[in-house]
Amino acid sequence: MVFFKCIQLSPGIGACILIFLFIADERSFDSMHEQADNIYRLDEIQSFPGTNTQKVALSMPGMGPALIRDYPEIRSYARFWGRGKRVYNHESKSLLVEQTAAVDSTFLELFEYKVIEGDPATALDEPFSIVLTQTVANSFFGSVDVIGKVLRRDTFDYQITGVIEDVPENSHLQFDALMSINSITRDEPDFNQQFGSNYLNTYLLMDPLVDIPALETKMPDFLLRCMPPDPGSSQNVNDNYKLFYQKLADVHLASMDIEHDYHNYRKFNGSYLSLFTLVALLILVIAAVNFMNLMTARASQRWREVGVRKTIGAHQHQMFTQFSLESALLGLFAFFTGLILAIACTPLVNHLLDRELSMGYFLDHPVILLMAFTGTILLSVLAGIYPSYYLSSFKIVKILRGGNDQSSKSIFRSSLVVLQFGLAIGMIICTFIVVQQLYFIKNKDIGLNKDHILLVDMNQDANSVFETLKSELKSSTLIKGVTASGQRLGNNFHQWGFKLRTDSIQGLTPSNVNVDFDYLDVYNMKLVQGRGFSKDRPLDNGYGFVINESFAKEIGLENPVGISAGHSWYPDDSLGKIIGVVKDFNFNSLHYKINTLSMVVHPDWGYDELSVKLDGSRVEAGIAEVERVWNSLVPNRPFQYSFFDEHFATHYRSVKQMESVFTIMAILAILIACLGLFGLAAITTEKKIKEIGIRKVLGASLANILYHLSRNFALLVVLAFLIFSPITYWFMHKRLENFAERINIRPEIFCLAFL
Repeated sequence: MVFFKCIQLSPGIGACILIFLFIADERSFDSMHEQADNIYRLDEIQSFPGTNTQKVALSMPGMGPALIRDYPEIRSYARFWGRGKRVYNHESKSLLVEQTAAVDSTFLELFEYKVIEGDPATALDEPFSIVLTQTVANSFFGSVDVIGKVLRRDTFDYQITGVIEDVPENSHLQFDALMSINSITRDEPDFNQQFGSNYLNTYLLMDPLVDIPALETKMPDFLLRCMPPDPGSSQNVNDNYKLFYQKLADVHLASMDIEHDYHNYRKFNGSYLSLFTLVALLILVIAAVNFMNLMTARASQRWREVGVRKTIGAHQHQMFTQFSLESALLGLFAFFTGLILAIACTPLVNHLLDRELSMGYFLDHPVILLMAFTGTILLSVLAGIYPSYYLSSFKIVKILRGGNDQSSKSIFRSSLVVLQFGLAIGMIICTFIVVQQLYFIKNKDIGLNKDHILLVDMNQDANSVFETLKSELKSSTLIKGVTASGQRLGNNFHQWGFKLRTDSIQGLTPSNVNVDFDYLDVYNMKLVQGRGFSKDRPLDNGYGFVINESFAKEIGLENPVGISAGHSWYPDDSLGKIIGVVKDFNFNSLHYKINTLSMVVHPDWGYDELSVKLDGSRVEAGIAEVERVWNSLVPNRPFQYSFFDEHFATHYRSVKQMESVFTIMAILAILIACLGLFGLAAITTEKKIKEIGIRKVLGASLANILYHLSRNFALLVVLAFLIFSPITYWFMHKRLENFAERINIRPEIFCLAFL
């Protein structure tokens, strides 16, 4: 029975340890930077006609220099401009560097990534200077002693001026190489005064005493100074933009509502952390209630022991102290058992949650482990207070008469059963809803084809042979379609000015994407009006536009096909036409509403990505064929691919992780609750052994006896369901409001949880 009591607490303690490790890992993002508390990311709220109001992580090149000039409370700034994959050469060796970025010379002063070689204060001062991570340096040279060596890209030589340790997993900015931003902007003397276009991230180092809300109130005047309205215009920049500052610690955990957030590795919904904390506490409460219930139930069998001790002179406070110490010792044993369980389950949790959690965290933070140990002892003592008081309060007179009053104990114990099963039922319902929402997201028809589409990044070389590449691939029976685009579906598309001419010129700012002629066919986009792009119609190149239903609704035209339209820089007398309308599809995460979209064919702009639709029955052979054709036509660009459906799934990583956590915790809650109920049933059955014998002698069947023993427990479970179901419904309804597309909570879920 001692062991049985301990296993009530141990799983709860182990679960709490693992959840704490997960929460600590998420909260550790960007904590390696000494100045993290004073670093802020500059974000915008954009409100343009013809598009949804959006929070965006991007900012304008001129904002950092202008802010530090105008506001002394801003001490420094650093811009981060992602440049994607780049091929660099050294002598005869080529290497595709996965993530490159152009940054200001101050970047390594704001962000203290560990520098192995070079001076972080000067490493990025000069144009064509580059800093590599340890892995990239070793890949090229087999060593980190590379200062002064040269890498070539196209016709430019980049001098290596520093080497840093690989970027930690808990950094929201991930990169393999940093180049001086002057390498790109050296021929743009007005780069630091550019306003209007947003395409990079700006980070600001603030004075520790800065009042951020007060600083934000100054931003409308700042924008008016930097972007004054055109003469005669009724609008000013504040109609379209608002600036706000996001603390570095919040970038990872508080950016789920921020779009165009391209450089935020493993972005996570921080509100889930409070949910996980609640789950851990609920598990612990269920375990503690079980512990208390079993201690109280077992107390009824120790009345003779108490009577003997009191008869030989033991005082009530001595008895209370003894039983409390017993409870503390049980808690001590449960803590170490729970710790062993947590260590054993860590690899499984890492696999399910795609993390690198380690119990070594407590070696670096022994105070936290000591606090957990102390908390467990206190919890076990608290859980044992009532049973200890109950045992020590037995009256010798009642013991001599053959027993003790059970009524108050039974009511208290019944209340605890209702509580533990109510919490377990709530967790079961939450799990079912989370799993159903995830299934809905993964399987919702987003309005286009996601299956067996291979994605390959394109560069200038690939664009120069695109038509040949496309022709050769389409000639294979392994390939069902080939197209290309300037941006990838599943991300935010760039937004820029667009105009329509009806009775007058109307200006809008939809999302825009440059596509190939076959784009609609390869992705199975459904036309609801007009037609798609055609090579047989020369004006479709640059002057034919296909829009989505949301765009059509925004402009208020039932049939917009044939309306004169064009990008904002097209002369009013040289506009193209809207040639078709496609059914709305989710080109972004389901967390966001579908935005207005315009598609255009502009081969001279170049494409960033090749999309190849493979024969689903011969995928491996199809990949090999694409690689063969690619290597023959684009030999200087290593062949690397991904699949579209996998890319789309990354948007819902945090939801899937939440599903895994809830599923594990719900199973654990059910297990602990049932273990407790089993213990109570065993004790009850033991107490009623004579009664059961009499009933069997009188002819009671096994079913009759089971009904008699379990009916009280069943009624308590029904009561728990009736109390906790409405609370759970309200709680999950609020959680689902975070999704633009969501399920309706159905009564079948509650029925299933009840069963």
